[in-house]
Amino acid sequence: MLELGVVKVLGVVFTPEFNITNALKIANVVFGLAGKRLDGEPTMMAIPQDAPAEIPRIILTSSDKLLSVSISPVRTNFEFKAPQEAIIDMIDYKSYYSQMAEFFSKYSEALDLKVQRIAYVTERLIVRDDAISYVLKRFCRDNQTQKGRPFYNTKRFEMHSLKNYEWDGFQVNSWVRIKCFPIGTKDQEKKPALLVENDLNTLSYDDDPGADFSASEIGKYFDGIPDHVNEILNLYFSEE
Repeated sequence: MLELGVVKVLGVVFTPEFNITNALKIANVVFGLAGKRLDGEPTMMAIPQDAPAEIPRIILTSSDKLLSVSISPVRTNFEFKAPQEAIIDMIDYKSYYSQMAEFFSKYSEALDLKVQRIAYVTERLIVRDDAISYVLKRFCRDNQTQKGRPFYNTKRFEMHSLKNYEWDGFQVNSWVRIKCFPIGTKDQEKKPALLVENDLNTLSYDDDPGADFSASEIGKYFDGIPDHVNEILNLYFSEE
């Protein structure tokens, strides 16, 4: 299978009834679960009560800025993110986002949260000279890449796919987004890259307003979903 380096892992729990009245207590819960990795300066926002609920009230980070936990009344994000431009060689970042299942299950239990929705997003990247031609050959008919046809001499390319199905007792929306584009810092020569984003989330509030995932269900989701993402990647990029 195509070797893709991880540049982003995002876990999210959606909490439509979370009332952040004691930011210090919440921050202490997070530190108790992931404090060794969140060794940066914490941020607690003094935001008016009528401010949009999506704005984070608490942000905790690692000192190298690669890992963060951001908490708003409607969602908590646990996110590892590396600069895409820096990912030229394969690097193992698993220590940053490992034990996500344990973190979210204990976090929701400690704060007695109603979790209505769960999401898991990853981005994987590979730098290769034939990134666009590789994707076009794999997913498009040959006659569409010839001169005079839609994908001839394409400089950037994207394809998106959405499926909805049951996985391990959860009803999930599964997005696969494949993007080809040049990357590099201002001081680097731009290089062609292939980015694959997998976004797997349970049903939205509009589709399932009564959903209320228990701590054990949250742990089950985050524990099993990485292997399911690998199955999806194998389906798209297996050499067989």
